[in-house]
Amino acid sequence: MKTLNTDGIKDTLVDKLTSHKFTNKILLLSKNPTSEVLHYKKAIIKRCEKFAIEYVDYEFTTEKPEEILAYINSYDKEDGYIILAPFGDGKDLALLKDNIEIKDLDAFTYKAQGHAMEGSTESLPQTARAIVRFLEEKYSSLKGKNIAISNKTTTIGKPLAMNLLTKYATVTIITRHTANQKDLIKNADIFISAIGKANFYDKTYFTEGMLVVDVGTTYLDGKIIGDVDYKSLEGMDIEVLTNKRGIGALTTLMLLESLI
Repeated sequence: MKTLNTDGIKDTLVDKLTSHKFTNKILLLSKNPTSEVLHYKKAIIKRCEKFAIEYVDYEFTTEKPEEILAYINSYDKEDGYIILAPFGDGKDLALLKDNIEIKDLDAFTYKAQGHAMEGSTESLPQTARAIVRFLEEKYSSLKGKNIAISNKTTTIGKPLAMNLLTKYATVTIITRHTANQKDLIKNADIFISAIGKANFYDKTYFTEGMLVVDVGTTYLDGKIIGDVDYKSLEGMDIEVLTNKRGIGALTTLMLLESLI
């Protein structure tokens, strides 16, 4: 097993953010945040402080959707925001997705999602954009690549699949109801997992010569565990981008890059 990393991309992003003087701010918006949301928010705040970016950390409680919308739109249109999911119910989200006017940093609005579905990499949610950035750095072309994605969310799987299709890759989205999952994954050139189940995929899912991109995160005993059982892959001729020094190391940096 060969372990890959995103250190080179990370260094480029750090240089870009360090050299830029930010005059706009980022809104970190949450509602009854989970422990995962709090962990991610803490990581964003740490980056903001490093690059001298002003941020607003705001937690909503009982506000009506119209009040939430008015609060967000009270900021300058060059300010950016991220809605930290889960955030309210479908009715809340539909109103916000249709009417937020300031800079959308994580493809939350229907407008941004539409651009992403048409193949705009810059309009992708940040995790999906980081995956595309990594794949484009590794391969001169994704044309003809057989790619399997284990995630069907609107923040990773769906927009990522549509973007890769515009690059002429052949894409399969795997859900828990997909039959013959092992065969589908073994036949892929690239497998991308983001299911949040610790050590779920072992060597029986993979074949020699594949690239595995592990985006999954599960918090166990204070540690972050990926979806892939790396120990079982030892001795295989396989490349793995693990959840350490991988996609997660890029997402907060690329989020802040979108402010520029």
